[in-house]
Amino acid sequence: MKFKIFILYFFTLSLFIQAQGPISNISADHIKYGEPVVLKILVKAHKNDTIIFPTIIDTLSAKFEVLENKKDTLTKGNFCLFSDSIIFSAYESGVFTVPPQRILVNSGEYFTPPYKITVEAVPTDSIKTPLFDIKNIIKEPKNGWDYLREYWIYVAIIMGILLVFMAAFIIFYLLKRQRKKLVNPIINPDIIAFKRLKKLKKSNYLEKGLNKKYYSELTAILKDYMESLWDFPATKLLSDDLLDYIKKEKWVDQQEIENLTVIFNAADLAKFAKYKPTIEDTKLHTDFARNFINSTKIKSSNNKTSQDEQ
Repeated sequence: MKFKIFILYFFTLSLFIQAQGPISNISADHIKYGEPVVLKILVKAHKNDTIIFPTIIDTLSAKFEVLENKKDTLTKGNFCLFSDSIIFSAYESGVFTVPPQRILVNSGEYFTPPYKITVEAVPTDSIKTPLFDIKNIIKEPKNGWDYLREYWIYVAIIMGILLVFMAAFIIFYLLKRQRKKLVNPIINPDIIAFKRLKKLKKSNYLEKGLNKKYYSELTAILKDYMESLWDFPATKLLSDDLLDYIKKEKWVDQQEIENLTVIFNAADLAKFAKYKPTIEDTKLHTDFARNFINSTKIKSSNNKTSQDEQ
């Protein structure tokens, strides 16, 4: 309730004062073990400005576990109030520091201040723990192990039959899988990627205003293609890490790196900042992706040909 009042107050005040950068605060600097804390980040900006909040996965640091991450946008005329609420907690007593969080506002880079939080230990008092009388010894009934020792020969026969059936099933499955490989040849990753791009083009996501869904599918196609082509976990890497890895391996030239950077930056903005690129920009990004697949397909074929000649 306090945070709702704070957001309403800040939004009213922001209509008269132009913010110079993000404003942040925490709900408490002294908590009990496991009690949730909210780190609130607020940015007032023009509705056409680009705001990128920090990407939070599971933890803020080694001591703070993220419970929930909520993002919201309130619009008033040509201005918007962007908010990012990071709810976290600690499960160890002591004094710990919340590391600064990076926020991008257009071309500007801002950081929240470090916050110190004191976590209290859970008090225990063994004196107040209720004590009970010692119970009489109760004869333990037969359990499963007792029956197993008594009827072990029947159990062994049943287990043997099950093992035979299991072995037969595994052999049948492996033979079927092998036959399927022989019948269905491996399809090149570029063919799969082009089919998915064609299907994406017919999805009408752009006409329906589903920019986020369109870019999620576009980046997924590129990551799946790269993972199949170069055999590395592209689908598990964040955009920046993926681009750095490709650049380090020198699989593509500088122009292709720049085109990929444009695509993934637009996708991140569409996913996390509700950015809506024009249809022309989106078609250009799709052409970048198609050209990238064509170029790397040719390079990969040339490399394989050179290896075969050697």
